[in-house]
Amino acid sequence: MNTKLHSLRRKAISPIIATILVVAMTIVAAGVLYTYFTTTASRAQNTNQIQVSASLAVPNGSGTGYGTITVTNSGSIALTKLAASDSSANCGTFTLSAWNPDPATAPIAPGGGTSTSFTCSAATSGTSTAISITATFANGATQTQVLTVTAE
Repeated sequence: MNTKLHSLRRKAISPIIATILVVAMTIVAAGVLYTYFTTTASRAQNTNQIQVSASLAVPNGSGTGYGTITVTNSGSIALTKLAASDSSANCGTFTLSAWNPDPATAPIAPGGGTSTSFTCSAATSGTSTAISITATFANGATQTQVLTVTAE
């Protein structure tokens, strides 16, 4: 007799309450996942990234070398300023021409690019020169890349 009374007191939650709890937990989990993925996606969309290539030719084997630098905006923020310098000092006098187009007057949109020419007063064929490129983006961020160019 005591056993029947004891088993009557132990009841599980009703199926309706269980269903409501499962639905509520699912909604909360979906909200957390939605917030995580939208935050991650917005961070991935706002990137500051450039790709740089350069070449340097020395027609006489030594002396004045002539080169080009090409910069492509591979990020998602417009590029507003570029600067380049000979960071290795192997080039002699490094003279940079104007960027075409110039990002200071016409920002380089994502996917766009620009180029410039430069001269080195004391280049030697077969030697390497490190060229430092600093890019400034519309959001104020900067990125610097150092590119090693071997004179041909």
